[in-house]
Amino acid sequence: MQFGFGDMDILRDLETLKNIPVCSFFQEAELRRVYSASKRISLKKEQVLFSECAVQESLYIILSGRLEVYKKQKQIAIREAGDFLGEMALLESKPRSASVRALTDASVLEIDKETFFEFFASNPKAVWEILKVISARNREDLEVIVASYQEIKNSREKYRRVVDATSDIIIQTDPEGKIVFANKAVSFLGFDVFDLIGKDFTSFCEDTLCPTSRAHILTRRVGPRATTGIEVSLKVNEQSTLYDICNSMSFLLTTTGMWDVPQELVIRKGTRKEFQGTLLIARKEKYGGYRMV
Repeated sequence: MQFGFGDMDILRDLETLKNIPVCSFFQEAELRRVYSASKRISLKKEQVLFSECAVQESLYIILSGRLEVYKKQKQIAIREAGDFLGEMALLESKPRSASVRALTDASVLEIDKETFFEFFASNPKAVWEILKVISARNREDLEVIVASYQEIKNSREKYRRVVDATSDIIIQTDPEGKIVFANKAVSFLGFDVFDLIGKDFTSFCEDTLCPTSRAHILTRRVGPRATTGIEVSLKVNEQSTLYDICNSMSFLLTTTGMWDVPQELVIRKGTRKEFQGTLLIARKEKYGGYRMV
C-alpha cells in the first residue's frame, strides 16, 4: 500500500474492483484479502510499467487510466480501467513478450503468482472469465490473417509480426499433416512454437480423429469449399502451469488448402499445381469450451 493512501482511496479501489468482471465473483471479505495481498502502483503519463523480456510472474488489473502495450515501439493494444494485462508471463513463467507504459496518469493493482493461484485459479468462474478475455483479444479479420500469411512466404520477418499479433492460433502443415509453422498464439495453450514443429497436427487434438475428420481438417480445398467453423478440442501442454487449470480447450477451426498457384488457378481444371499443405486458423469459441482438470 502506498504511503499516504487513505481509507477513502481504498474503498474507491474496492468499488472499482467489484465492477471488473474478473473480480466480480469474489465476496466483499475475499476481495479485501486480494487487495491487501496485492500491490497498488501509481503511474505517471509515459511511465513504463514493465519492459519486454522482463522476468516477472505477476498480473496487473488497471484501476484507472489508459496503458499501451507495445513491442519495439510498435503499438499492439491499448488497455483501460477494468482490463487486466501481464497474464501470459504469469501463466507460462516466461519473460514478458511486450512492454507496457501509461498513456495517461494511471493506477494498477499488481497480483503476484501466489495471490493469483490462491484466489483466482481456485475460482472456476474467475478462470473462465480470464480465459474468455485472453481469447477475445487482438482479433484480426480472417481475410487479413490469410493475406498476411501468404505474404509471410515471401517476406517472413516483415509479416510474421502481423500474424503473431492475433490471438487466433495459426498453423500450417505440410502435405502429410506435419506442422511446419505456428504463430505465438500457441502459447495460449502453454506451448512454445518449437514444441509443435514437426509433429502431426492430429497429435495436437484432444480427440482421436477418424480418417474422414482428418481429411476434412487437413483439407486440400480452397475458397467456398474449404472447411469453416468445425469444432475441435486442442490439448493444453501438460508441462505448463495452465494445465493445472484445464487440460484442453475447444476452438472453431477454419482450414484451407495451400497451393503453389493462385486460388483461381487451383479450381481451374487442367492447371499444373502442387499441394503444399493446409493452413489452419483456430478461433476460440465465444462461450466455454474448457475441459477442467
